[in-house]
Amino acid sequence: MTRLSIRLLGGLRVERAGGVPLLVRRRKARALLAYLALRPGSEYSRESLAALLWPDMADEHARHNLRQALLALRQTLAMERDPFGGDGEVVALDPGAVTVDVPSFERCARAGTPDALREAASLYRGDLLEGFSIDEGPFESWLAGERQRLRELALAVLDRLLSVEMATGALERAVQTGVRLVALDPLRESTHRSLMVLYARQGRRTAALRQYQMCADALGRELAVKPEPATTELYQQVLQRHVPGPAATTAVAATPEAPAAPITRYAKSGDLNVAYQCVGEGPLDLVLVPGWVSNVECFWEEPRVARFLRRLASFARLIIFDKRGTGLSDRVPESAVPTLEQRMDDLRAVMDAAGSKRAVLVGYSEGGPMCALFAATYPARTAGLVMIGSYPRIIQDPGFPWGYTVDAYRERIEALGRDWGGPITLDRRAPSVMHDQAFVHWWGRFLRMGASPGAAMALSRLNLDLDVRHVLSAIRVPTLLLHAVGDQTIDVECSRYMAARIPHARYVELPGEDHLPWLSDADTIVEEIARFAATPDTPAEPDHLLVTVMAVELAPAPSGDAPRLGREARYQELVRVDTVRFRGRLLVTTGPTVLAAFDGPARAVRCARAIVDDLGRAGMTARAGLHTGECEVRPDGLCGAAVDAARRIAAGARGGEVVVSSTVKDLVAGAAIDFRPRTATR
Repeated sequence: MTRLSIRLLGGLRVERAGGVPLLVRRRKARALLAYLALRPGSEYSRESLAALLWPDMADEHARHNLRQALLALRQTLAMERDPFGGDGEVVALDPGAVTVDVPSFERCARAGTPDALREAASLYRGDLLEGFSIDEGPFESWLAGERQRLRELALAVLDRLLSVEMATGALERAVQTGVRLVALDPLRESTHRSLMVLYARQGRRTAALRQYQMCADALGRELAVKPEPATTELYQQVLQRHVPGPAATTAVAATPEAPAAPITRYAKSGDLNVAYQCVGEGPLDLVLVPGWVSNVECFWEEPRVARFLRRLASFARLIIFDKRGTGLSDRVPESAVPTLEQRMDDLRAVMDAAGSKRAVLVGYSEGGPMCALFAATYPARTAGLVMIGSYPRIIQDPGFPWGYTVDAYRERIEALGRDWGGPITLDRRAPSVMHDQAFVHWWGRFLRMGASPGAAMALSRLNLDLDVRHVLSAIRVPTLLLHAVGDQTIDVECSRYMAARIPHARYVELPGEDHLPWLSDADTIVEEIARFAATPDTPAEPDHLLVTVMAVELAPAPSGDAPRLGREARYQELVRVDTVRFRGRLLVTTGPTVLAAFDGPARAVRCARAIVDDLGRAGMTARAGLHTGECEVRPDGLCGAAVDAARRIAAGARGGEVVVSSTVKDLVAGAAIDFRPRTATR
């Protein structure tokens, strides 16, 4: 089959063999083609594609428009075989039908040889889909994130290529590469220095001095800072007509040799790809669960972070990843930021892809609540739990006075949208390095690589409703909590609160002020984790689990209805089908009451709603109650207070209602489930 060529970098261009261009007229069809072409072979549900491109339409109309867009693409591309495969509910672009510049660019960047770097640089003709946009928030958010990710990858490619060209004496090619770098990132001070050296070596003293002034102007305008001492010293050398020799060129162009950053791989979690890396070969697995935003490749560009990670990898196999919607993982619409439940799914997917059956989880900041929920829900896969500078909730209430007020937190979110792109929040997260210009520059770039402004705001909004306090007493794995007493982002009282409520937890207070774990307290943190991980822990079958229990009750049949036994059989079959569909486990299936357990509260709520609605369409009335809590594992199933609570809640519901406990509601923050207050019970 003849392949199509699809170019996404520098604008969308589709060509047949021989360079014959194809024009895709519909903007939404072009957007769909670009989205699928970015990762040929990746499958996406029709539901997610419809929500991406037609978010404000009813599902039926959005899916109709998706079918029309696919039809338009098939007609325009006119290929021998349908390039859009799938099983009906998913869509994918056949990788055998196309060649796409982005995957080729990414492969060359990963290879890292001089020839591969030159090829990658030639493939990067400009930003992803340059000049293209559609007036749909979810797609624009995805596009902004992917544009930034690929731009940062291009910067890394050009930076490495510049080092190669300077080291081999290819001065003119190095100047061209340096000029491209500065055009992409005017705040990259090391590139300005490299160009100053190159111009001086070529005898172009005026150009070298002008380059310094361009650097100083950009830093002053964007960051209100002065150039680093190394840049100013180089300027003085050029001003005094001293031409830096080869040794100076090499010193400016390359940092001292360090171990290469690990390879980024991808784990499949549902429709999405989650980026992860593995480092080290220790006797146990240690998974670092990120906080607010992250980028696994950008981590290695900052020496303090790289040292912190390599020290962890010195006694364990370290697994790091970017949660969905951030870093190198697939972007998601701002309306679909990952819930705790989805992030647990992503963590399991990463562990499975890395071949990790059991690991010590290390969650810092926002990563802590998800780790707590994971440890309570999947104790068999959790060898230990470490939380650094974390919290059970971030908003104050009468029983928890240490968080933010709702108004104060919303003001912070709005400030993110206004100021995103610079080194924001550094004064609270890392006061010890807020005057280190190299770190300030890296932090701003790290945030930009980690998320778009809209995604960062959406991730922050998730915290407004997040609350895992009810989970703490159900954590039965070894637990270590670490918190800096001077932390200005998360009050130390948050960890003290958790330590008092997690059974047998060990709590260590750190003397510093930094919220970020790889700064002033990094050595102590690594030593404490190493000591904690070395404590013998014999795996055993868990005798308690955190689950969400669903109780469904069938209302009595009206007189003259179908025979009771036949009616109950239909009822139980409908409940069984929906429970399996939502990954639940049936506990009781006799008579008019059905009990089921779920490892995710949002799935449980959606399952209960589907069951009640399906039964209604079948002419039967049911009610459901749900509660999340600890259950005892017995040979004959699960039992405990959570089961009894779900039964009581169901008994108090009216026909057609799904009623949940406040614990369930607290754990499904961000799941787009509409709850209404209900106090009246029968």
